[in-house]
Amino acid sequence: MSNPPAAPFLAPPSLVERLQAVTESLAAAHTAQEVFQVILTPALQALEAVAGAVLLVDRAGGRLILAATQGHTEDAQTLWQDGPLDGNVPAGDALRRHEPLFFEQEGELVRAYPELEARVGGVAPVASAVLPMFLDDQPLGTIILDFKEPHHFTPDEARFLRTLAAQCAIALGRVQLLADLQRQVDERTQQLQTDASAQEAFVTFTEAVGTTTGVLSLTQQAIDVLRTRFRDGTIVYYTHEDGLWKARAWSEDVHGALLESLTAGLPGRTPLIHRALEARTAVFTDAWDHEREEVEHTADYGVAAAYPLIVSGEVDHLLLFGLKDRQRWSVRDRALVRAVGRGLNLALERAEQAASQARQTAELDARTRALESFADLTRDLSVEVDPYVLVQRAQAVVLSLLPEGYALYFEPEGDLWVLRAQTGELRSAALQATADAGLPYEQANNLLIPYHSRAPYYQDQYNRDTDRLDEMVAHLGASATLPVLVNGQPQGVFAVVLFGGVRHWTRPDQAALESVVRSLGLALERARSVADLEARTREVAAWRERYEVAVRGSGAVLYDWDPVTDAILYGGAVEEITGYPPEELDGNLGDWTERLIHPDDRETFSQEIARVIASGDEAHVSFRLLHKDGRVREVEDGRVREVEDEGYFKRGAQGEVTRMVGFVRDVTDRRQAERQLRQANAELRRSNAELEQFAYVASHDLQAPIRAVTSFAGVIDKRYGEQLDERGRLYLRQIVESGEHMKRLVDDLLAFSRVHTQARDLLPVDAEAVFDAVARRLVPDSPEGARITRDALPVVLADAQQLDQLLQNLISNGLKYHREGVPPQVHVRAERVGELWRFAVSDNGIGIEPQYFERIFVIFQRLHGREAFEGTGIGLAVCKKIVERHGGHLWLESALGQGSTFFFTLPEG
Repeated sequence: MSNPPAAPFLAPPSLVERLQAVTESLAAAHTAQEVFQVILTPALQALEAVAGAVLLVDRAGGRLILAATQGHTEDAQTLWQDGPLDGNVPAGDALRRHEPLFFEQEGELVRAYPELEARVGGVAPVASAVLPMFLDDQPLGTIILDFKEPHHFTPDEARFLRTLAAQCAIALGRVQLLADLQRQVDERTQQLQTDASAQEAFVTFTEAVGTTTGVLSLTQQAIDVLRTRFRDGTIVYYTHEDGLWKARAWSEDVHGALLESLTAGLPGRTPLIHRALEARTAVFTDAWDHEREEVEHTADYGVAAAYPLIVSGEVDHLLLFGLKDRQRWSVRDRALVRAVGRGLNLALERAEQAASQARQTAELDARTRALESFADLTRDLSVEVDPYVLVQRAQAVVLSLLPEGYALYFEPEGDLWVLRAQTGELRSAALQATADAGLPYEQANNLLIPYHSRAPYYQDQYNRDTDRLDEMVAHLGASATLPVLVNGQPQGVFAVVLFGGVRHWTRPDQAALESVVRSLGLALERARSVADLEARTREVAAWRERYEVAVRGSGAVLYDWDPVTDAILYGGAVEEITGYPPEELDGNLGDWTERLIHPDDRETFSQEIARVIASGDEAHVSFRLLHKDGRVREVEDGRVREVEDEGYFKRGAQGEVTRMVGFVRDVTDRRQAERQLRQANAELRRSNAELEQFAYVASHDLQAPIRAVTSFAGVIDKRYGEQLDERGRLYLRQIVESGEHMKRLVDDLLAFSRVHTQARDLLPVDAEAVFDAVARRLVPDSPEGARITRDALPVVLADAQQLDQLLQNLISNGLKYHREGVPPQVHVRAERVGELWRFAVSDNGIGIEPQYFERIFVIFQRLHGREAFEGTGIGLAVCKKIVERHGGHLWLESALGQGSTFFFTLPEG
């Protein structure tokens, strides 16, 4: 049997053949990983290496990155890891030398790099080859082969490896080029898509510019257009409010601290905004520096721009841009910003024109309604007679002509402007309270100017200093005050105040206001005439009633005299009152006065009759006379009665006296009550004087025993205190403290009694000097941070010592009753009220509830325990007594937790 033929022997491919195969495979590789696979596999097979790796230089050129491995297990501790490219590693050394490194024997690699294993934490192979890769003389990285046995690299193997490394570098360069081309294609495609989206958004925005009038809607569309083009951009729309540029619309990337900062507002001095406002056109900033530009939370941005939006010649709007991924503005991007900015500017101008037209239409509608209301007002003014109802009707008509606001009507009364009618809310509780309480006459210039000039006074922006109302009027806009003239004389002031900003009072506005107020004045004249006529009618009716009583001979009528005929008709009261029957009296005035009028009163009576007849300005006048027989008359029960009569005069059309009627009333009980009241007052004054004297003596005499008690208690404590237990020492302390409190009570009671018992004459006293002396005494013992201040104070008619005591008590209370943690502040001021000076002592303390306003002035009345605030409850009673002794009045105003103001009046010095 023959043997089968032996299988042919296939020699392994040569290195050249392997290179040929690698070249063919690399042509089909499209990624770096495919390149690494093509390179490492034949290299390992050709040289029988156990593992291979590829390390690439990163983009910055400072580190080596492990890009691929083959033959190593996943957890193998090799030397080939990510690390710095500093020449102290084989890969770095090979790249620096531009030549491969071969380590053929075991330990050769460790001897060349003794610290390598410790640095990277790996184990060195027995033999290794490190092959550098370059492309256009730029280092790309290294190919590394590891062997588990010593390996001698023949010249052919070395040539093979160099060629392999060169092919790998070329393939990697080609892959990178393809990747760059693909990225450029992708970026261009993305840019085209972005441009298409931006173009579509711009077309939409352009269409909206022609149809939309909502400012924020247009602005948001403009932001969307720009955001489509600038994906890395931030776009914010600002308006100028209260001196700041505040964000009102923004792109969706704005949030957090940046949003809070922008909505709070940027000042006009912010460099980017300042440049845009000065240039009045778009400005662009390259290489953005947030510290230099003074805009917080913008460190991530590279460039910025601002586009000022000019409407009606004013820059009240801004568009601000910030881009993160670039350091310079391109010409194309600048053009897009300008185009959108111009479109938005035109839209805003159009929106403003539309709003202006809408306002004009609304004003025309309002004026039409106002004219209708004015016609209604004219009808109402012709029938209404209540003056303040007339004022409110006029106020309603005026407010229908104007933007939102309110109308007030003031009349002067004493030293105040009193609010008589109001339409609309003031939107400030403090301002409403001030208006309700009345404005000081001399300080309310907004009312004084039209009242004295008799001409309207207009302010396009209400000046808070006009009426010295401080912060209460910060929300007010324009104001107009017009005098209301009745019969040519100013009766009050008609005030209109608008909310919001500046409003320029146009001639139509002024004409409408002045027309309404002029009509109001005429209506008030008519109302006054109607009121006078009604009063005259009532007087005539009353006179007719009296006359009819007289004619009927009622017992209440004494006489009825006709001055033309000098005839007298006697009533039924003649005999009852005078004791003369009517038939014994003649029917003329002379006999009547001769018989009935006491001789001491006849001349007075005749003069009074002549004066009344001569005066033509009174419808009637009353007078009182005592009769000879009726003056004091005893009746059957033995009591004494007193009577008096009263005469009423009636006048004709020319003012002449046409009739006089005398009436009688019994005043016995009233006179008796008056005498009893005078007697009771005298008794009360005497009793008060005795009580004051008793209080003075008692409090003076109590001083000695109180001092003795407290002194001996102190001696006992000093000498025998150690022999007493704690309870005994407590009793002694309570004796001393009670004695000291009793002494303060006695001292204060003594001061209370001395208000009258040791009073001095009232003389001119400089209140400023008294205040300064009191302040100097109180300051050293005042709480920390306390302030005692004053305005200019007048010279008053006072007892200087008692004025000192009054101010000291009131200021001390203001310092004592202060809030925890709030330094007390006490301020004293004074203002003239007629012939008096009204003082005010104000503090910022704990305040007092209204139900205790009267109680605190009663002697020994306290609102707090002695453990909270030291005191006896006499100080304010002394103050009240001092003020009343000077003929003045003491009262207070207070708000709990805010402070109190004590007012008192003193006569002028």
